[in-house]
Amino acid sequence: MFIAIDCNNKEEISNIQQMILNSIPSINEKILKAVDPGNLHFTLFFFGEVDDKRVEQIKNKMNEITFQGFDIIYKQIGAFPSFKFPKVIWIGLDENSTRKLISIFELVRFKMEQIGFKPDKQFKPHLTLFRVKKPITNIQNCLTKYTDFIAGSDKIDKIHLKKSELFQSGPVYSDIMTVFAK
Repeated sequence: MFIAIDCNNKEEISNIQQMILNSIPSINEKILKAVDPGNLHFTLFFFGEVDDKRVEQIKNKMNEITFQGFDIIYKQIGAFPSFKFPKVIWIGLDENSTRKLISIFELVRFKMEQIGFKPDKQFKPHLTLFRVKKPITNIQNCLTKYTDFIAGSDKIDKIHLKKSELFQSGPVYSDIMTVFAK
């Protein structure tokens, strides 16, 4: 289970995925696996396996969350842990959008810590575009040209509690609960 904000501008992000694939020579899907547009999201809080009693506690705390909707601007392509040894290729946000998303994360973190959950890692707002399946060398030159790249905008107006099920074809996410902006 995890708490996330979905990407609503899926067409724009799909176009960016294709643009990146076109800019990296000799790459195929066995090396670089694109995230399905339906699965694009910002993970705010990851829980892992959660029993039914804890799910109810999470839902109750999520019901206490209130926030105003806002717009974000996608900017800059990055890689975790680095361009030199990428495992994930992502798109980030401009500075103002990053601050806004961090404030939502802090609100969620505060509510979840009240029932004993701690974040699994530091929050860095990003959408995962690709998972790197085999080591790639020399993509740094292909991707660093996108460090100041502005890639469209999106509307943040919902937070979801999601369930993830893993299948051979990839993960399938389903919404358990949604909190709407006021």
